[in-house]
Amino acid sequence: MAKDAHTETRVYTPESEVRHPLRLIRSMGSDVLAGRELAWRLFVRDTAAQYRQSALGYFWVILPPLVTSLIFILLNSANVLVSDDLGMSYPVYVLTGTVFFGLFSDGMAAPLRTIAASKPLLIKVNFPREALLLTAWMQTALSCLIRIALLAVCLLLLQAHIAATAPLVIIPAAGLMLFGIMLGVLMVPMGALFQDITYGMVLITNALMLITPVVYAPPDSGTLATIMKYNPLSPLILCSRDLLITGDTTYLPATLVVMAVCLVLFVVGWILFRLAVPILVERLGS
Repeated sequence: MAKDAHTETRVYTPESEVRHPLRLIRSMGSDVLAGRELAWRLFVRDTAAQYRQSALGYFWVILPPLVTSLIFILLNSANVLVSDDLGMSYPVYVLTGTVFFGLFSDGMAAPLRTIAASKPLLIKVNFPREALLLTAWMQTALSCLIRIALLAVCLLLLQAHIAATAPLVIIPAAGLMLFGIMLGVLMVPMGALFQDITYGMVLITNALMLITPVVYAPPDSGTLATIMKYNPLSPLILCSRDLLITGDTTYLPATLVVMAVCLVLFVVGWILFRLAVPILVERLGS
């Protein structure tokens, strides 16, 4: 019987992949291609399982930003939270802010959620680990589509002005997803072993929302103004809102810089993920 010409032999050695950068890059690229089909199957499985026992199903994707927006709209109407000079109505401002911030929070949660759902497979089967990262990207992209659809419907109901630059929102939106997934991937090595990381992500997300111009405009001065100025999420949120509603933004250059830094850090996290997987498999299987 003829030997299958497509059979690949993989050799494992105790030598770190980092010692051979070019070989590492080629291996990462080939594993991405090899893991595409598995990533799709994991995405379908995890998406179906996530809301299988939920009566509201996928409505849970859009319910949190709606409830959050409603709370702050009520606070604003009662003059508990006052924001002036927004350039748009407050309901539009807070709704766009919570939806766009949700892209970041979904991206940050996706890698750890994918690892947790695939622990049995990770322990028992040798497969390209990049499939898990691709699955996280797919889950975040689906959430993005659902949230953007929600935002479009709400803006139509509010009769909000949509700028001609609205299609360019894909740039900062992709940046928000990249930022979130980058942080999620960096937390995977510890988060897969300790639930404290998962619990702490809720606190981190809530804290970041309060120091990002999501539900109120950046103040002109003070400590909070300084924090918001140097918060890398701020230009992404402000650029997204401006491109969608006003059509004029000064935050696009800063957005591109943040995206470039996030891309570099994502690659670093990806490399750390590859190096940590053997240790994770050993610890999870023990």
